[in-house]
Amino acid sequence: MKKIIAILFTLLIFSNNSFSQFKGNDDNKPSIFNKSSNNLILGFINPKNFSMRHSFNVSMLTTGYGNVSLTSYISSMNYKISNKLDVSADVKFQYSPFASSGLGSEYSSSLQKNLSGVYLSRASLNYRISENASINFQYRKYDESDYFGNLNNPFFNNSGYNGFYDSSWR
Repeated sequence: MKKIIAILFTLLIFSNNSFSQFKGNDDNKPSIFNKSSNNLILGFINPKNFSMRHSFNVSMLTTGYGNVSLTSYISSMNYKISNKLDVSADVKFQYSPFASSGLGSEYSSSLQKNLSGVYLSRASLNYRISENASINFQYRKYDESDYFGNLNNPFFNNSGYNGFYDSSWR
């Protein structure tokens, strides 16, 4: 026991006697990393014109045929290109942690896999011609939860999930 303590004590002392190397003042050299970029991402994307909102949903469905649970995270992203032009997108990350069915375990696992994934549920390009006229090009991917679950949902509207589409830019 004394040998083990002596060896550990010796290793502890020698490991603490390490020397560091001091480098001279290299701050005066020009660097390629210190260039001013006017706070723009990739040189042209202004982060002040970007907004992101989040929504998280957990649900469980029980029927006579089985049970399914579903979790969804939706990120609504908006970017104002100019006073008259903006783009927006909703990206949905969906996962089914549990599914059981009276039709068998193969059907349950297939259902669970089919409900899980990453989806672009909405993308739009909005152009305001004048105060009273605008053009909106929009792509939407509806799934079963959009058709059945949001008909009477007061937090859902046609401008994005949970009403997060920010129309104040117009």
